[in-house]
Amino acid sequence: MTVTLRPESPGADDAFMRRLVLETIAVELGANSWPEPLRTQILDLQYHTRRQGPGAVFPEGQSRIILLDGEPVGWLHTATLEDKIWLAEVMVLPEFRGRGAGRAAVGEVLADAARTGKPVSLSVNTTNAGAIRLYERLGFRRIGGTEVQHEMEARP
Repeated sequence: MTVTLRPESPGADDAFMRRLVLETIAVELGANSWPEPLRTQILDLQYHTRRQGPGAVFPEGQSRIILLDGEPVGWLHTATLEDKIWLAEVMVLPEFRGRGAGRAAVGEVLADAARTGKPVSLSVNTTNAGAIRLYERLGFRRIGGTEVQHEMEARP
């Protein structure tokens, strides 16, 4: 198993990104049992918010595709700020979770942070137990947040 990252290619990656974001959000929200057209309307709104959010907040950010043995399986969006690296988005297609792609991608971010001496920070939904466990295994600790979102950080 080989995990690599490559820059997102607008246009060429649009269909993959739509599938990734919609499937991820559908699982997060339990939307697969929702009636149409409610499901489509809410998922479309969520898709546009998730796609535009990181770039709007962090225009200097990097959007990269996570590849597993050369096949696109996920998305990583980071921003290198003056005092830290912000991990804005990490998504892996549901059928590829648990195979190490997310761990390896976040590991790349942590390696970059170690070279620069900057901590890595992120925000994660409190109900996303799988992601929280992954982040904790990778050295992240909760440093704040709310009942809805944990703020976590890993120091080099």
